[in-house]
Amino acid sequence: MKSDDLLKKITQQLQSDELDKDNLTADLEALIKLYHKQDRQLDRLTKLSDNTQAKLSKTNAKLEKLLRNLSRFVPDAVVDLLMREGGEQLPKNSREKITVFFSDVVGFTGITERLEPERLAPLMTEYFTEMTKICSKWEGTLDQFIGDAIVIFFGAPASKGVEQDAIQAIGMALDMQQRISTLRAKWASEGMSLPFNVRMGISTGYCNVGNFGSHDRLHYTAIGTAVNSAARIQSLSKPDNVMIAEDTYMLIRDHYKCTKTDTVVLHGHKHATTLYKVENDQDNWRANTITASSDGYRFYFDPSEVTNTDIVKNLLRSALDELDNQTK
Repeated sequence: MKSDDLLKKITQQLQSDELDKDNLTADLEALIKLYHKQDRQLDRLTKLSDNTQAKLSKTNAKLEKLLRNLSRFVPDAVVDLLMREGGEQLPKNSREKITVFFSDVVGFTGITERLEPERLAPLMTEYFTEMTKICSKWEGTLDQFIGDAIVIFFGAPASKGVEQDAIQAIGMALDMQQRISTLRAKWASEGMSLPFNVRMGISTGYCNVGNFGSHDRLHYTAIGTAVNSAARIQSLSKPDNVMIAEDTYMLIRDHYKCTKTDTVVLHGHKHATTLYKVENDQDNWRANTITASSDGYRFYFDPSEVTNTDIVKNLLRSALDELDNQTK
């Protein structure tokens, strides 16, 4: 008999004028036995639930560890994309306009000759770790380490827009140069006064982006002229400098102070490209420049670059006159 039925029967007996104590006692004992039985069942269910929860927590911990390890070999942006798509579909290869960053340690062979492998390995690990942190901070996609070189791109698998991708790349590069300067001071305090200087090159253009390799092993990377250009530009840069191609400069010129350095024909290219050095000191430039843009206007003014003030004044007067005419 179910507990509800027993309770109903006991209630009826208690309300009856003629109380049968024996039947009431038997029903109460049956109710108590049923209660103990249900209590044991509840206890088993609780233990089963606890075991299930423990197994679930253990499985989740393994998955989190797996994702952490996976992110050490696959760009975070790609891991996030795989998680959103259910983990079954890899990002498809596509043609994207991206900004590519390429850096290289100057005279790395000489550094390897001066340092024992036991000291060189932790030094490079610290360098790569710090650069990777900065890459993540600026939301770049870490492509690969090639010896002492680093390849990073912006615009895939997620893009903030071609212009903003380029701006992010420049910000990351300048951030890296500052951090490298701090690392040099740190290493010097540890007794390693070695010439650790890094050249950086950046280019913007269309590339094929996606998973390339064999059926058994794939690598998420970018293939195209912009990648090769970034590597070539880096080789032409001076130590501790960031050099960019004209296509990148046109996207970031309102946001970063740059100086034209040279016009060259990069290896493998038919046409010449103008190269620009991104100035390390951006604070003073930002304090003296005016930049703004919205519907109908794009304004950039750097008084330090003006060579003919009369032309600038006339342009500003013409713009003001046109605005006055529009409002009349």
